Amino acid sequence: MATRALLLALGPGVALGLGRFAYALVLPLMQATWGLSYAQAGLLGSANTLGYFLGALFSHRLLGWLGYRRGFFLALLLQGGVLALTGAGGYPLAFGLRLLQGVLGALVFVGGAALLMALGGTGRALGAYYGGVGLGILLAPWFLWGAETPGAAFFRLGLGSLLLSLAPLMAWGVLKEPPPPARGEGSLRPILPLLLAYGLYGAGYIGYMTFVTTAVGNWTLLFTLLGVGALLTGVVWGPWVERVGGRRGLFHVLLVLFLGSLPPLAQGLPGLSAFLFGLAFLGVITAITQAFRALLPPSAWPRAMGLSTAAFALGQALGPTLAGLGAEALGRGEGALWVASGLLALALLPAWPQRP
Repeated sequence: MATRALLLALGPGVALGLGRFAYALVLPLMQATWGLSYAQAGLLGSANTLGYFLGALFSHRLLGWLGYRRGFFLALLLQGGVLALTGAGGYPLAFGLRLLQGVLGALVFVGGAALLMALGGTGRALGAYYGGVGLGILLAPWFLWGAETPGAAFFRLGLGSLLLSLAPLMAWGVLKEPPPPARGEGSLRPILPLLLAYGLYGAGYIGYMTFVTTAVGNWTLLFTLLGVGALLTGVVWGPWVERVGGRRGLFHVLLVLFLGSLPPLAQGLPGLSAFLFGLAFLGVITAITQAFRALLPPSAWPRAMGLSTAAFALGQALGPTLAGLGAEALGRGEGALWVASGLLALALLPAWPQRP
């Protein structure tokens, strides 16, 4: 099971680690070559997360029609090709391809998790799967080493994505289709505050990830430490969330995320900021899943996960644009980080632990 999880973990590693987050590394090149404003850069980031939102909404229906195994691998390979072409034709083409890559990235992320759960994946195996995002973040600076134009940078990311996508094919024979989703009863009212927190978290964390290299620089160190922190997510937050509970654990991980995002820390101690942020940003998924299990009957879990994915993706779609406007207002990238920190501070309010 561990080997299969590690193979499938390359899916989110390339679809999110390379396909989404490495955009922050290419952004300085795009601004220098294409003359992008901060607002335009934010719109490109939002295009990708809007695509993810659309893909998340229709993922189960589309993957159910194609077959989860076929859909996962098809989306995985296609997104690498889309990524390679993103820098080939200027801003309008990049916008459309960033949108399409977001759709394909959602199909990869949701499809791989469903396939792993169909194998009876444990929480530890799912943690390894989610942690694959950190591997992509860790590798991205090395794929981009020496790239001098947006076209060359995106081509390298796409080629690296395609090469890494070959390894999960070795798991094809052991994968099986998940059963049809159960439709159960149960009110989602107990988790509505958590859904609001999750949406605000999505907006805040993607704002930081999009603009941190523009505001701070030294992108190789930043993304290396982000990736290392993300790889440790399961080790650090899994036992803690089990100990304190999902809701309280959600507040704790969001607090670490907020502190790591603060511009004074990011600009004064960028390595510490990147490590703390990488350590915390995937831990939110573990915490909110545990909170759903505690607050809802099992019959309501599928609807809760679907709705939370939509709330998260919607926040991600809005975050880069809001952060870009913040950078425009201050005339420098630091403004984007202040917007991201503000959104994460707001996420703490609905996640505030309640007395039993």
